[in-house]
Amino acid sequence: MTRRIFLVVGIVVIAALQYRYWFGHSGHFAEQALTVEVDEAERQNDRLEQRNRVLAAEVRALKTGLEAVEARARSDLGMIGEGETFYLVVDEPPPAPAR
Repeated sequence: MTRRIFLVVGIVVIAALQYRYWFGHSGHFAEQALTVEVDEAERQNDRLEQRNRVLAAEVRALKTGLEAVEARARSDLGMIGEGETFYLVVDEPPPAPAR
């Protein structure tokens, strides 16, 4: 009879430990989900670091030369230099569908 009690208690303890290992707050599945989150965060950090490098290079270019400032003004603000002629080419609108 004592053996059965120890056997049942042992099985219950092992089952509880297995449950905590697989499904607990810091169990196997939680660890896998955390690993996926860490990998995604690392990928996002890599993208942001690349973007920061590009922006830092652009800032350096804007601080050192007027060519970068002029190119930025032309593309973003539509700057036209002195002595230049501006041409606007407009496409014809597509024909209206027949009814």
